[in-house]
Amino acid sequence: MNSQREVYSESSSWPAVLVLTIILIAAILGLFYETAWSMVSIWYRSETFAHGFIIVPITLWLIWEKRSTLRQFVPQPEYRVLLLLVGGGFLWLIGYLADALVIQQLALVSILIFGIWTLLGNQITWALAFPLAFLFFAVPMGEDLVPPLMEITATATVYLIKLTGVPVYREGLFFSLPSGDWSVVEACSGVRYLIASVTLGALYAYMTYNRLSKRALFILAAAIVPIIANSLRAYIIVMLGHLSDMKIATGVDHLVYGWLFFGLVMLILFSIGAIWRDPHQKPNEDVNQADSRRDVKYNRFFAALSIVLLSASVWPILAYAMDNRATLIDDKQLVLPGRLAGWEAASASSDAWLPQFNGASQIVHGQYHNDQQQIGVSIGHYALRNKGAELINSQNLLLEKDERKWRITDSNKVTIQINGRPLEIDQITIKGADQIYQVLTWYRIGDVYTSSRYKAKLLEAFYRLTFGRQDSARVVISIPREIARNDIIDPEQEFLDQLMPALETTLDRLVNNQ
Repeated sequence: MNSQREVYSESSSWPAVLVLTIILIAAILGLFYETAWSMVSIWYRSETFAHGFIIVPITLWLIWEKRSTLRQFVPQPEYRVLLLLVGGGFLWLIGYLADALVIQQLALVSILIFGIWTLLGNQITWALAFPLAFLFFAVPMGEDLVPPLMEITATATVYLIKLTGVPVYREGLFFSLPSGDWSVVEACSGVRYLIASVTLGALYAYMTYNRLSKRALFILAAAIVPIIANSLRAYIIVMLGHLSDMKIATGVDHLVYGWLFFGLVMLILFSIGAIWRDPHQKPNEDVNQADSRRDVKYNRFFAALSIVLLSASVWPILAYAMDNRATLIDDKQLVLPGRLAGWEAASASSDAWLPQFNGASQIVHGQYHNDQQQIGVSIGHYALRNKGAELINSQNLLLEKDERKWRITDSNKVTIQINGRPLEIDQITIKGADQIYQVLTWYRIGDVYTSSRYKAKLLEAFYRLTFGRQDSARVVISIPREIARNDIIDPEQEFLDQLMPALETTLDRLVNNQ
């Protein structure tokens, strides 16, 4: 009888704490509603991240499965975790100022977890470690893996085709067989398979194994296997098309074969993983009984809830203040230098390749020519921070995703010298039906140059956090070539040496130091 009263006393604190936890979660999602909604909208519009809709239900189910373990503990607020919560809030602010949506979303999940940890304490959070960590799979991330995965897929596919004895000619992500032409596009990268495999693999490892080492090894296998399998899938599809004279595996069946193959690979992976499964562990009913009989002081939970919400609310307020501070923008028109020594300026020709600058405040295209050649110069200037129209995002590309006339056949990082100073840039080869361009491009964030998207994002956040300049630009130099080449000849070097100071003066005039 005493034991029953004890259990009732232990569990009776949970209804009130559960209500406070729900209030905490709802309040944090309300404070960061734009970030939360951005996750949901991506789940809705992107097939790659549609699995996000089931992450929360799975997490709730995993927590429900832990209910017998949770009854052993009495919640006790842990205020030291507030330091981590503050760190998560600062990370969100950096992501907000840099327009890095994935950083904001990761930070939001972290704030939720740290808030729950602060309210419920160490024992309960440790018991719920995996269900809470599983929430990170709800964050739509992995787009930056697409280019390297496409390269891996193309390289492996061409290698396997050559091993088969079929002649193949490769140019970047495009390759040709005697039977027809193929290209590796984003849908062929295998990023969907990889994300689905790692998500399912983590869940399977948690439910199948008790030892952390086993779980880590299985998750690692779940990350490696789909990359290898996707290359095999691409090879099989190309060979089916080749052997059937391009009659099968070139349309919708292309996708059907891919998902069937992925399903088979996952079945094999899980079947092998089941061989080493661990026996199910029953919760230890005698754990921390002394702690579980401690009196619950509800005023501590109200205090913890208040402190967590105050700590979390600081960051949206700071973001609002930074968004609405006074800015001084010059209304001058962005123009290219009219003439450089030995080079005359002209308008861009109608048949020339021109880069895209989605959302730019001002765009200018021009051409310079001397007696022997011509060089194209394009600048996209971004004077202010506008959501959805950032200089650097997944949609702002030199070529539109559905571009048919032009294609990128080579891309690499190189360091050039401009007026004796090294500058790392992206060098890209772009080809059309009968035209080839050597493209040199880099970013100017404030007054700093970089070709790294990540460094550019950090610089944007730094300038905004320190109330510095908010402007940024992308510079694109396009040089027509008869054949693809990666070097710069002397007249082109002299042109760049003259162009850079003129561009700096022009861009600095557009935006006052803020």
